[in-house]
Amino acid sequence: MHEFPVDWRDEPCFVVAIPLPLIPFVGGLLKLLEQRGLWLTSADYERAYTATVELERCLMATCLNDLLEQNDALYRMLNTALFGVTYATIDTDPLLVTPAIAPHVTLDIHDQDSLLGRIDRLTQLVDNRLAGTETPLYDQLPGIKQQLEDIIAALGEDVDLTEVISNLEAIAVLLA
Repeated sequence: MHEFPVDWRDEPCFVVAIPLPLIPFVGGLLKLLEQRGLWLTSADYERAYTATVELERCLMATCLNDLLEQNDALYRMLNTALFGVTYATIDTDPLLVTPAIAPHVTLDIHDQDSLLGRIDRLTQLVDNRLAGTETPLYDQLPGIKQQLEDIIAALGEDVDLTEVISNLEAIAVLLA
């Protein structure tokens, strides 16, 4: 049974170099310090546990930095694919990429050839051609809906619309 120092936070800290391959072993040994039965009192155990967890957190910081860097790379890849944002690598050691990842995301499409840009382009095309809506990319008017209404109106009231609609459906199938 061991006593853990009460003033452990008041003492100076030292930087200890641990070779990367030994970190799992050191971490495993630190896990032993988290065992309740190793300490004389509950207070010793609580102080030891707190100190050990803080030390483990420090040892994992290097791994976390690698994970965060990979997370940023994944974010940039998705941001490029979805919105068309272009990134450039300024330096590799340490990694410096521009533009920096913004603290908030807008849904602005930066490139019409991105995934969401293509969807937006198709949506605008359908809106323009079917409904005749003027969009930023397409302004061809009137739309198919209006043209069909004009054709039906031009045929007059005594025309059988069932046959006209049937013929139009046949044309649509042939065009598809």
